[in-house]
Amino acid sequence: MSETPQEMQAEDLSADVINLEGGSVDTVEAEMVRISQGGANSIIASEVELRQGGVLKVQAENVDLHQAGVLKADAGELALNDSMSFMLNAESANVDSSRVGVITAGSATISNSSTVFLLAGEVHGEVETQLDTRGAALAGLIAGMAVGLILFVGNLLTRRRM
Repeated sequence: MSETPQEMQAEDLSADVINLEGGSVDTVEAEMVRISQGGANSIIASEVELRQGGVLKVQAENVDLHQAGVLKADAGELALNDSMSFMLNAESANVDSSRVGVITAGSATISNSSTVFLLAGEVHGEVETQLDTRGAALAGLIAGMAVGLILFVGNLLTRRRM
């Protein structure tokens, strides 16, 4: 079954193959999802291809993004090309000319891209990270100490008032 809705505003779509050109949907569940110049809140599929669109959450075995944006993606194999994402979680990630907030992957190939946090078992290519593993640990330690100090001082001040 294949559906190609034009300029559609739908709540939920479910089929073997979903082709969406323009418009948006709430939830999509299918074996194969292709979205061009459209969007979805949530996609659950085996394969997802998104071109010039946006998705809040994607869960799929294979995800391919071209000039697209995704808030959170969980995938086995993930490819980003000239795209943006807040959080990526994949067994294997291939990121080219993209910006990503957090990448966690078993293996990552990254070129002409930047990320804030990168946690990967194996990385190929030059990566511009704002915080590497050591920097992230140091930032967490400093933030923990700052919060602890604020709570300690707040506790001292409330004791004196009693």
